[in-house]
Amino acid sequence: MKALLLFPQSWTLSTGSPHLALPLLKGFLEAHGVEAVVRDLNWENASSYGVTIRADRARASCDPPTLENMNLPYFLAEDRLMALAGRFNGCWNAQLGFMYNARSHESSKEALAAAETASPFTEYFRTVVVPSILKERPNLIGLTIASVHQIIPSLQLCRQLRAKGYSGFIVLGGNTVSRLAREMAIPAVFDLIDGLIKFQGEVPLLSLCRALESHESLASVPQLIWRDNGVIRFNSETASLETCKLPPPDYNDLPVGRYWGENYLNIVAARGCYYGKCSFCAIPYGWGNNGFSGTRLPELIYQDMLLLMERHGINRFKFVDEALSPVFMRQLARLILANGVQAEWEGYVRLERAWNDCNFVDLVARAGFRKGYFGLEVIPSNNRVHLHKADQPNLQSLLENCNGAGVKVHFFCMFGFPGTGEDEARMTVEFLFNHSNSIDTADIFPWTYSRHTTVAGVEPIFDSQKDWALEFDHVGRAPGVLSSEAVSELAARYEELVWREVPRFLHPTYRLVSPWSQGRESPGAGVAGSSEYERPHSNQVAEWQR
Repeated sequence: MKALLLFPQSWTLSTGSPHLALPLLKGFLEAHGVEAVVRDLNWENASSYGVTIRADRARASCDPPTLENMNLPYFLAEDRLMALAGRFNGCWNAQLGFMYNARSHESSKEALAAAETASPFTEYFRTVVVPSILKERPNLIGLTIASVHQIIPSLQLCRQLRAKGYSGFIVLGGNTVSRLAREMAIPAVFDLIDGLIKFQGEVPLLSLCRALESHESLASVPQLIWRDNGVIRFNSETASLETCKLPPPDYNDLPVGRYWGENYLNIVAARGCYYGKCSFCAIPYGWGNNGFSGTRLPELIYQDMLLLMERHGINRFKFVDEALSPVFMRQLARLILANGVQAEWEGYVRLERAWNDCNFVDLVARAGFRKGYFGLEVIPSNNRVHLHKADQPNLQSLLENCNGAGVKVHFFCMFGFPGTGEDEARMTVEFLFNHSNSIDTADIFPWTYSRHTTVAGVEPIFDSQKDWALEFDHVGRAPGVLSSEAVSELAARYEELVWREVPRFLHPTYRLVSPWSQGRESPGAGVAGSSEYERPHSNQVAEWQR
């Protein structure tokens, strides 16, 4: 049995590591005796066009991180992608991927029509990917669709494979498939593929390989959607996954060290979110099992890190957990310090009380924790309670502790959630500006009504032509609740202001090197003494609003 696992085009290029899904699957399959080969077609295709940003180039452009300096390498690369996309009536955003101007992935009709249309990937599929697959003759091909922008390229590749006679089993999985599984389970899709796997794929994929190898019925494969004599069937069983019995991710087939900017390795401890109660967040749904499937022991993650450092010569790790718990971080930090290991790591974290404890922050910093990505949404106020985050946001204490220990801070900001509006957005941006020497990066997102969520005070607008949409427009059904159009306009206005005043907060070039290149220096390194970053901005925000 041989499985070929592919990561298709139209994932972000501005990252320093392969996506984690395929290394996890490869490690699991090979630990159970199934040969698995993985390929990152997103990286391959962009590299075939010669489009990349090396780490030294990114570092140089961030010294100092002015808009002019950071724009140069990024838009030189993206302009080449845009020129290629223009030949196919599309655009190619380096952070989002390729998109047709007149074909939307949100519509099954348009996406399937686009599968028969030429794209910047067509020639690479025809001359490189499909011939190599036919030569290798894998029994199974699996494609991970992590982003909605990967849907159309995946269907294009499947169509070419079928046209050239590939008769093996093709299965799609990944977060996007998990969230759209029922909508994608239609005959036109199954004319190109053989199955869909929802949620975490290790056990279902192994079960599928075993069933294909022994020519058994697929009815016992958990989480599988398949076509049986013309009838699309949904297997009801959900596999349990024992996180502490899993092997480490296997990156051996991938071009580790050759991605954009400073390179690192993705790693995961907790499968899902240990809190998982934010009504606006649909991300945990993609993990299955009510959004949480357990946490790998810190001792095992520590051993995984040692193994990956030895294999690849990289000691930088990004935890892609929805949120690292303080308990896990403390235990991992003690293991790293007790053994004198030189490692750097970053991850997503909640605004827990632990970040107000300077001893905790100092501990994880000494163990190599370099940056925390905090879900701030909006600064504390009477209206922030509508978010139901149940966290402990003492921002002044957090910034003092993190800056004192050399831990960089990112804030995710989300504007327009029901119960919040213009005032919260303005005060949040004022806070970012007034603390720009203590904050490394930030994001500003409009709140959108996501599939698999329920939010009071709004009514989603379902468009039958957008049957593959993951987010919906909405209208307000409570006093003061903004429409989707007003939310988008609100976030766009403030994002434009942030881009102009502190471009480092948002710029993708800066993120190619932060936090790794500057170690434990403060976020303001390279711009200290610049009044643009030091002056209070509250008056400027008010003036700009007028």
